[in-house]
Amino acid sequence: MSFDRNNQADLTALKAEVTNDPLAIGYSYFTDGNTDKLVGEINAKNYTTSKPKISSSDVRAAVTFDAFNNLSIDEQKWIQWVVPGEAEDDIVVTPDLRTVLTTSSTFWATGDRAAMQAAMLALIDVPGSRAEVLFGYGTYISREDWLKAEIEG
Repeated sequence: MSFDRNNQADLTALKAEVTNDPLAIGYSYFTDGNTDKLVGEINAKNYTTSKPKISSSDVRAAVTFDAFNNLSIDEQKWIQWVVPGEAEDDIVVTPDLRTVLTTSSTFWATGDRAAMQAAMLALIDVPGSRAEVLFGYGTYISREDWLKAEIEG
């Protein structure tokens, strides 16, 4: 999911965000003819967004020997299956995968759980913009996007 300036629903959603200002960001201050400030504010990395994919090499680097060693044999096989061997492979972060790696009360051994859950969460949840929160990871709203939304949204 990402913003598409040719999609009426996206234009309407962007205009509604700025017009209604649900988080009291102060968009009205920026809509006073200063489009660059408005775009800067909506793209500022002041929020947290979730990455749809994480790299296998990052996951392997974050898993400590003890954390892996303290998994059951089945859990070790599962994580090896989910985290492919190629460094450049990306892992799709499904809701189930996120739950297992970051919040499950049974996956990581008790002594490793807090550190490993925090490490996995840090790979998935990263600094993001309001645009990314609304339209998906990697979204950037351009000046042209806003001007079109302002007129057509």
